[in-house]
Amino acid sequence: MAEKNTNRICPIPMGTSNAYIVANGRRAILIDAGMKKKEKKIVAALERMKLSLDDIQLIVLTHTHYDHCGSLKALKNFTEAKVLVHKAEAGCLKQGYCAFPKGTMWFSKIVSAIGRAFAKKLGEYPPVSPDITISKRFDLHGYGIDGYILPTPGHTAGSMSVVIEGKHAIVGDTLFNIFKHSVFPPYANDQKALLRSWERLLKSGCEYFYPGHGKPFTRDRLKKTYEEQKR
Repeated sequence: MAEKNTNRICPIPMGTSNAYIVANGRRAILIDAGMKKKEKKIVAALERMKLSLDDIQLIVLTHTHYDHCGSLKALKNFTEAKVLVHKAEAGCLKQGYCAFPKGTMWFSKIVSAIGRAFAKKLGEYPPVSPDITISKRFDLHGYGIDGYILPTPGHTAGSMSVVIEGKHAIVGDTLFNIFKHSVFPPYANDQKALLRSWERLLKSGCEYFYPGHGKPFTRDRLKKTYEEQKR
């Protein structure tokens, strides 16, 4: 679906969530690290892209839930890449746990309540000390990538998106593509902040969105859900 670009974007299924490799020549970044013990999927994706573990210079976390950080420690050890996270969730990463988010729909509110009460053990992952913490837009040109990181809180306080070439946004759980008529996430701690983040993404001019759950989709799909939510 994505147009040809200098920066290649490769989605990688990592259990229940997606990770992404963005590469420009032999310079690459990894966005998110999936469930535990899924690091071999990243190795295989790099091989398909004719890249090596050493080519990954930076690992960006869209947020610090277990399904996005499970294989982080192993991948950091393999690649020796720096790990970047929003400063609001640096503490979560250091302790290897981020609390289950609030539900936004009747069924997810039930799941969230159960998760918050009983699932701490399930949500734990090997802790990692971040190398870089940010709280505002962060440019990626220093890593050879035409893009930047944009804070997009709502799902969690430290949620972030990665904008590539001003057209492609890798958004973590700020958007979900698992429902037929909506990209609204079933979990978000602050729904008002989430919609403000959607406004920021729409103003960025991006045309293609790559979620942590589900397949990529176009701007029209986001705009339609945004307008429905604002009514």
